[in-house]
Amino acid sequence: MKMKYLLSALAIAALLTSCRHSGETYIKVKDTDDYYRFSAAFNEDLSPRIGKFISEEVSPIHINPEIDSKVITVLSDQTKLTVETSPGEVMVFLKKDENGPASYHRVKNMCEGIKEIIGGK
Repeated sequence: MKMKYLLSALAIAALLTSCRHSGETYIKVKDTDDYYRFSAAFNEDLSPRIGKFISEEVSPIHINPEIDSKVITVLSDQTKLTVETSPGEVMVFLKKDENGPASYHRVKNMCEGIKEIIGGK
C-alpha cells in the first residue's frame, strides 16, 4: 500500500515539474498607484538574449536568467528594483513610492524591450 502512495506522489511531482515550463507564453503587466510589476513566461531558448538585454539596461548589474535568481538592487541613478528570473521566466518589480518618474519610465521602457524580444521583433 505504501508503494502505491509513493508511486502516486512521484507521478504527481513529475507532472507538476513538467508543467512548470509547458511552453506557454504570456506577458502580464500590473501598473498600480503603488507599484509596477512585469512578468512573463517564454521559450527558454530566449533566456540568454533576454538576460543580455536586461543586463545592458541595468549595468553594471549582471542578470543570468538561465538559473533561478532574485536580484534586489539600487542602480546608479537610484532606481530601486527587483528582478527575478528562471529559465523561461522573468519578473520585474518597482515600488513607485521608492522611485521617481524617471526610474518608473526607465523600467517600463526596459520591460517594453523584453516584450519585443518575446514577440520576435
